[in-house]
Amino acid sequence: MKILVAFDNSEQAFKALGKAVDMAKKEKAELILMTVYPDFPEDEGGLKQAGAALMQMAEKTIVKGKLEAEKAGVAVKTVIEAGSSAAENIVKFASKNNIDMIVMGHKSKTGMERLLVGSVAGKVVTYAPCSVLVVR
Repeated sequence: MKILVAFDNSEQAFKALGKAVDMAKKEKAELILMTVYPDFPEDEGGLKQAGAALMQMAEKTIVKGKLEAEKAGVAVKTVIEAGSSAAENIVKFASKNNIDMIVMGHKSKTGMERLLVGSVAGKVVTYAPCSVLVVR
């Protein structure tokens, strides 16, 4: 079994990681920790530096999650991707890598924000090729 954890360093992401670690222990599953940072075209003035800074933040984020899982006694693989849509990256990765379950946190959005942006969790649940556990 392969479990993918969508991780963004939020409180909800740490809760999702905890659930995934518990599941990985019980199922003797492979645990994969993934974070997605915004992708900027490199030819845009000044955005190359912003993209590099975001990549560094993503690396720090993934290290925090990896250390947390390892502290709990679970080996974890890590994936860092750039993209314009975290949900799209997560779904594509799950499809290409035969992921059995995606575990992710949910950040509540209300009103106009939900209408205009939607939620990453909602999009992943809708389009994922596998089961999705959303942790609040």
